[in-house]
This record gives sequence, structure tokens and C-alpha cells, in this order.
Amino acid sequence: MKKTAVVAVSTGCLDYLDVPHDNLFIIRCKILMQDKTYNDFVDLKASTFYETIKNDPSVVPSSSMPALGEITETLKTIEKAGYENALFITISKELSGTYQTCIMAKNAYEGNLNIEILDSKNAAISEGFLSLEALRMIAEDKPLEEIITYLDKLKTARKQYFMVDNLRLLVKNGRLSGAKGLMGRLLKMKPILEVNDDGKIVPFEKIRTQRKALERMVDIVLEDLKHLDNFVITYDTSDNKEGFEYVKQRIDEAYPKNVHYAAPITPVIGAHTGHGTVGIAYFDIDKAKK
Repeated sequence: MKKTAVVAVSTGCLDYLDVPHDNLFIIRCKILMQDKTYNDFVDLKASTFYETIKNDPSVVPSSSMPALGEITETLKTIEKAGYENALFITISKELSGTYQTCIMAKNAYEGNLNIEILDSKNAAISEGFLSLEALRMIAEDKPLEEIITYLDKLKTARKQYFMVDNLRLLVKNGRLSGAKGLMGRLLKMKPILEVNDDGKIVPFEKIRTQRKALERMVDIVLEDLKHLDNFVITYDTSDNKEGFEYVKQRIDEAYPKNVHYAAPITPVIGAHTGHGTVGIAYFDIDKAKK
């Protein structure tokens, strides 16, 4: 069996989990804030980032994708380590240019690696979950073609919702689709947003308070889960511990033995979601395996 490396993006939040796989490599997006540039997680972790933007609302962070040269160096490192395949799993191409940059790196690479690039159509830990599944299947000696086929189904065999406490950064940075003309009304609410099957962030439902938005978001997920036999939950938050605990507690009460992954929203995504976000997604594993 050919050796396969998984290349995740820092947007997948895997740095915050204990992922004991030597064949996992992470390329890093950048955060631009207060005239400085930071490598996501390495130079700036979630706790410090959210404390900064919470305490100083005048701070307007932005982000940039991994540099082409850095991706090329990662490919060289992977090939030098004896891998024959490199499977990239990126944040949704509708939310970042990272996917296209990886394509450019693949086309320009002069080594002998077989390079595959998958648009996850997800973000945050839901994006990272696809990398975890790839690592699991590689450890089980599954063929690369089978892994890619499964991931292609898995990436949209899910529903992903999140409540953003303040939409200012999402709208300002152009990450919220369909928000034109709604800005004034949305800023006064705590809407539930959705990552749709195209990998775009779109408004799902307008709610006036954070508590009601969280309640409604959990209600939607619990109703859907009634119809599933085999699912995985992902949770993420930008330092809204109370909201996160409420959402997770309600799911745990209904499904005490549920399989789940939880991680902070890493700063490069937090630069758009801002402080106070809580997200939840579920993956229909049986649907992905069909």
C-alpha cells in the first residue's frame, strides 16, 4: 500500500485536538491584525485572539490564505519523508482562496508525489472532521480512491449551523452570502446561519436573542437526528463557553453516547465570525457510505 499523507488547513481547527498521526500535515493561513501578521495557531491561538477583539472592538482583523511557497515546501517535506500520495482537504472554496492556491501548488510541483485536492465544502471543526476520517481510513489501509469517494459524499451528508453574536465582520469581509440589503436588520438580531451544500454561508433563520437562537438551533438538530441511526456531531465556538455548554448539554441529554468532536474556532476563522459564535453540525455517516 502506498504511503499517504493528509494535508489539512489550519482552518480545520485540528491543532486544538490530540491527533496522534505522523502523516498529518497542516498548512497555515495568516491573520492580519494591528499591523502585524500571525501564523494561525502557531503565533496566535484562540484564547489570546478572542480576548484581544473582545476587549478592543476597534480591532478589525482580516485573513489571508497559505502562501504558495509554503505549500510547495510542505510537499517537498512530505515527499522527502517517503510518502507517495498527498491528500489535501481544504476549507470550502466559497469561503477562501486556499483551494485554488493548493491547485496552483500542485500544478507547479516538480516532484513525484501524487497530489489530490478535495474541497471540503465545510469550515472549522466540520472541515477538520473530514481529515480525521481520511486519517482513520488510511490507518485501515483503505485505497486512496475509496477514501476520496467517501469524503466526497461525507462533505455534504451533513447540516452545519451556527449562531453569530455579531455579524459585522462576516458581512464586512464578504463571507456571508445573500446579506446585501439585510445588513441593518441582521445586525439587530442573533440569526442562525447555515453552511449550505455549495459550501457558502447563508442566512437560515432570523432570531432576536442569543438564547432563543441557540434553543432553536438545537431544536432543529434534535429533530433531524430522530431520523438517523449513525451520526457524528461537531461543535465549535469563538469563546462563548456558556452557549457551547448549553448546546452540548442538550444534545448529550438526548443522545448520551453520541460521538462528537469539539474545538475552538481558530483565529483565522474568528477574524470573520468574531467573538461569541456557537456552531453545531451533524454528519449522516450511513448516507455517506451509500
